Amino acid sequence: MNASPLFFLFSVFTLLTAVACNCPPDEEIGQLGLSEAGRNFLPYDGTETLRFVNASGQVMAFAAPRGEEAGKDQLCVNIICTEARFNSPSSCEYYLTENLRYIFVSDDNERLLDLAVFTGLYEWETEHFFDALQASYSSGTPSIQAGQVIEQRFDGTLVPEETSITNLMQKRESVELNGTTYNGVWSFEQDNLGFYLQPGKGVIAIKENSQVWVLEE
Repeated sequence: MNASPLFFLFSVFTLLTAVACNCPPDEEIGQLGLSEAGRNFLPYDGTETLRFVNASGQVMAFAAPRGEEAGKDQLCVNIICTEARFNSPSSCEYYLTENLRYIFVSDDNERLLDLAVFTGLYEWETEHFFDALQASYSSGTPSIQAGQVIEQRFDGTLVPEETSITNLMQKRESVELNGTTYNGVWSFEQDNLGFYLQPGKGVIAIKENSQVWVLEE
């Protein structure tokens, strides 16, 4: 029996669709290192021990067993192809960007500080980049996470609330921690946990159940 004209047309359409739906691979169009402000925000090299002391003189020490983790991100700036199928892959033009990460674990293995500096894209189909910090602190099951823009890398206006960062840190002119005043502090508090950072000094204090632990210098 000969194939019907309708079946023939369907076969041709399927073949053409399959060919048309093969997207090319992602295309690298540039490379972008961290800004000086981004690279220097965290002063670590991954070999240090962070010692925090509370008002009673108790000490919590943190070390980074994996040291400094320097990586690369594929930051898409423009979609160049999307396959015409449900939940299908797409390809994009991207910049290869740098990131730095430090995961500090307490000496009792019950607490963790995860800190990362990376580059983000502010507006799609532009080269409007920014460097940002993301920090998280966990103590047992409870954990908190927040971020903030470190450096704007384009002319114009950047509104942190309009970036992809969730849970923005609060930039505070000054804050008192265990009787000492610190200036230019970035902080975030939630669910009885908190952390405090200063540009160039990193984490200067952590908070847990209303008890503050300040970095020993």
